[in-house]
Formats: sequence, C-alpha cells, structure tokens
Amino acid sequence: MTIDKDDLEGTNRPIRLGIMCSGTTFPEWQARALQYLLALDYVKVQLLIIDSNVDKRPLLGRIKRLLARSGCGIYSLYQQFVFRPRTSRQVDMSNVLSQVPSIECKVIEEGKFPQYFTEADCAKIAEYGLDVVLRFAFGIIRGKILKVPRYGVWSFHHDDEEKYRGGPPCFWEIYYGDDATGGILQRLTDRLDGGIVLKKGFVATCKYSYSENMERLYCESAKWPAQVCKDIYNGNAGYLNALPSKTNAPIYYAPNNCQMLVFAVKILRNRVSATWHERFYAAQWNIGVICEPIDTLLQSEADYCQIHWAPTPRTNRFLADPFGQTDGSNITILCEDFDYRRNKGIISSIVFDGERKFSEAKPVMNEAFHMSYPYLLLHQGKVYCIPETSDARETYLYRADQFPNKWRKIATLLSGVAVADPTVFQYEGLWWLMCSGSDLEQGSPGSFNNHLLIWYAEDLTGPWKSHISNPVKTDIRSSRPAGTPFLYKGYLYRPAQDCSKTYGGRVSLNRVLRLTPREFTEEFVRYIEPPKDSPFPAGLHTISSAGIFTLIDGHRFVFSPKRALRLLLHFNR
Repeated sequence: MTIDKDDLEGTNRPIRLGIMCSGTTFPEWQARALQYLLALDYVKVQLLIIDSNVDKRPLLGRIKRLLARSGCGIYSLYQQFVFRPRTSRQVDMSNVLSQVPSIECKVIEEGKFPQYFTEADCAKIAEYGLDVVLRFAFGIIRGKILKVPRYGVWSFHHDDEEKYRGGPPCFWEIYYGDDATGGILQRLTDRLDGGIVLKKGFVATCKYSYSENMERLYCESAKWPAQVCKDIYNGNAGYLNALPSKTNAPIYYAPNNCQMLVFAVKILRNRVSATWHERFYAAQWNIGVICEPIDTLLQSEADYCQIHWAPTPRTNRFLADPFGQTDGSNITILCEDFDYRRNKGIISSIVFDGERKFSEAKPVMNEAFHMSYPYLLLHQGKVYCIPETSDARETYLYRADQFPNKWRKIATLLSGVAVADPTVFQYEGLWWLMCSGSDLEQGSPGSFNNHLLIWYAEDLTGPWKSHISNPVKTDIRSSRPAGTPFLYKGYLYRPAQDCSKTYGGRVSLNRVLRLTPREFTEEFVRYIEPPKDSPFPAGLHTISSAGIFTLIDGHRFVFSPKRALRLLLHFNR
C-alpha cells in the first residue's frame, strides 16, 4: 500500500494511535516507547486492540509457548528460570490507558504462522480512523488489517534483518562475535521479513551479558516510534513509501543444547577478558602527523602508515584529538591533554616542524571543567576553537586573540545540553554543527556514541536551530564525529568514530548525500584502521586536516600498576 503524498506533507491534527497489546500491562521497553509517544502532545492513543488468543494465565502460557518452540532444552529452562532482562519487567500503564477504548480480537491462523483479522474486526478498528497501529502483541500479521491505519502497522525486529531473521533477539550477535547489534522499526507488509524499514539503528554488542545486550538495543529502539511520528507531523516521513526490505538472510531459531553450552563459555570468556582489561590496563593515547592531505585516506593507504608520532607521554597522561593550523611548513597543533591523576583534560598546543620534531606540550586552555576535542576553524582571517565541554552542558565558541596562546570566549553555541565532539563547518550557505549526545529527551538512557545530532545557523555565532529529525542517525559504528569534514570531487565526507568494538576503535569515512535543515543522508565509504605496526595499534578516533598535512591520534593499552595496587588493597581489607 502506497501512502498518499498529501498525507506525507505534515499535519496539524493529532496522530491517532492504536496499540496491539494483551492488556494495559507492558514490558518495560514497550512502556517506555509509549511514554515517548505520549510525551508528544500531538499523539493520542485512540484504541487498544487486545489479543484474545493470549493465554490468560501468563506464567503457564509462557511455559507452554517456550516448550512448544524449543522443547525441554537448556535454552527453554534458561529463558524461564534464569534470564531476567530489565526490559521484560512488567509495567502497569492502566493509569494512562484506562479511558482508552478497547476491542478484543481473535485472529484466524492460516498455515503455521500467519494470522489474519476477521472482516468484522477490521471494520470495527477502521471506525476509529487510526493513523498508526503499533504492534506489541499477536504474531505474524497479514491481510486487510495492514491497510486499515493510514500509515500502516508498525512492528519491531530486534536484530539486523539483513543478517539475522527469526530469533532469539540479540542472541546470535554474541554467539558469532559481532561488534554491533542492529534492530529495525518496520511498516509491515504481507511478505514475511519484507517490511518497509522506518528506522534502523545499531548499538555496541555487550559480549559478556545477554540481558545487557538486549537492554541496550531495546531501550534505544523504544524511541523510534516517537521519532517517526515527529517526522510525520513535520512532513518529513517520505520513507514511509520506501521499497520493502528484500532480505534473504538466514532464519535462526532457538539454540540447541550444544550451542547453549558454547554460548555460556563465550559469555564467561568475554566477561573475564573485559574485567581483566578494565582492572589492570589503561588507554594511552598519542598524536601523530601524516605528511599528506586528508583526502589521501580516501584513495589508498600507501602513505597512511608513514606517521610521525609525538614523543610518548608518561603513563599517567595522554594526548589525543589533534587539530591544527599550518603556515606551510610548521604545524601548530591543539589537542586534549588528559591527566589520569586529576581525571580531567585541558587543551595544550604542540608545534611540529614538518619533518620529525615536536615541541613540548604547552597548556593554552584550562577551565574548571573537562575539555577535549579542540576543533579549529579559520573564518574571515580569525582562528576559532570549539572544544568539547560536555561537563559544563554548554558548547562555547572561542576566538584566538593570539594563536595559539590567548583565547577569548565570544559566544555560547548550545546551552543546557551535553554534547560530544562538536564539529562546525560551512556547507551550501549555512553553518552546521554536528556532534554526538544522548539527552535531548529527558531521562533518555542513550549513549554518547550512538547518536548523530545536527544544528544549523546562518551565522557562526548563531542562533543555532536543531535539525528537524534529531537524532538524524543511530549507529554505534558511524555516528560520533571524528574530525574534520572535507570536500573531495564535489562530495562532502564526514569522519566518524566506530565505537562498536571499543571506544575509539577506528574511523569510518562517510559520504554525505543530502544535508538540509529537513534532510540528512550519508553512505559508508571505508574504515580507517589503526596501523597495526605502529606504537599505537589499538585504535584511533580523530583525523583532521591541516593544509597539506593530516593529523591523527592512536592508542594502546598499557599495564597500570596503580590500578592493580588499588585492586590488591581492596581484597586485603
């Protein structure tokens, strides 16, 4: 069913929502999704579509379903008696849904899986003039009901549908060692696993906890129905008419006993490894210079490994996030200078002579709060810096009175919101500020590394307006900015962090296809991996342009005697 173009041009009336459910009690993640929706004053819940096929005895019904699906194996017992993710805790929503009309529907099952609503039930539901039906109950739905709501029936699939169909959700990513776990919100069609993808996102796989992995994805995806409703209200949801997914990914089922034993070993191994690393090792970052322009990284890696590294800092200190200005031979670099003893970063400057020598790091910005990512730009002959100051919940614009030593704060670009790695540039007549962050919505549990947020302005000092679709992207692999955007052959390229395996694991280069106050699309081009034969092979998270030079950082993990000593003292108490 194609949605009429007029219906996608925004609406000044409430969005009428129906919910397929088994009552007014929901798992926590579903309750959270409803709370996000109800926080929008233009979304109104008009109807509860109750699944009368659900066993009224929840515990017995759950046991019967599990046994029917997977027999009396380890997985079935694990699900019933051990597995207790926070997302499945039951939340009573009767206080906000008690006045909402409800209809009990008993579907007709045809074949092994598909369920069809009766003509009579479809007619009853149609009387409510629903715009959207959100599916939190029933099974694989097909037939006329999919065409009753104006914008269709929406359903979640908590896995990347291009890789994993079936289930159980968020399980096989851990089993096969995937660094990212994906999920989608889709508009259902009559084709199994062939829905129209409305929102898709990825979080870092928690390889040492199945319940935590589910928690990450389910809590993130709970925001998506509200985001699509916001796009509909603002006339920005043309993707509702996108082509259905054509995935032919393999279908997975509940793991057998052998697979469950392997899974348990992997969980234990991953937990021991993560704990060992956290307790005994610290990340040591350093900055380097590549004597090639930044677009070289798009073409080949022939000169990429020719990195001139600054002298290695002491183990209680690191340098990262380099940005610079060059006079043609020397480069003056600003970078984060982090002190583990104070657990705080300042901004320091270093001069590179264009060949091999670096000067000592010299502090140039030191506020009461943590500072990092000193993003530099040149505008009308003046040098500006927009450092990350997320601890202050402000984003400031500094101007150099005497570069690089004297700075004056001249404007507050964003206020009341904590954002990471603010990246500012001009493109097609506007100023753009891209960053990562998590707390645009109060109480949002999201990660700084998951979201890409955009603001825009006509002038560098503002006022800055939020992009209509914020967050424009949810992807642990390519959301958080990682340095200087640059133009190459008419396209804008955006470096982003891939934090799926570890924070600052590598850089993802993305080609921006569309950037306006209402739209944003980009496509992945390639990864820039940390050079394995360098002194800092464990990761990188910043690449920036300084004329004909490219600045980069890298890190390694070093054994931390202080962490080991603290742990030893803790056990000897």
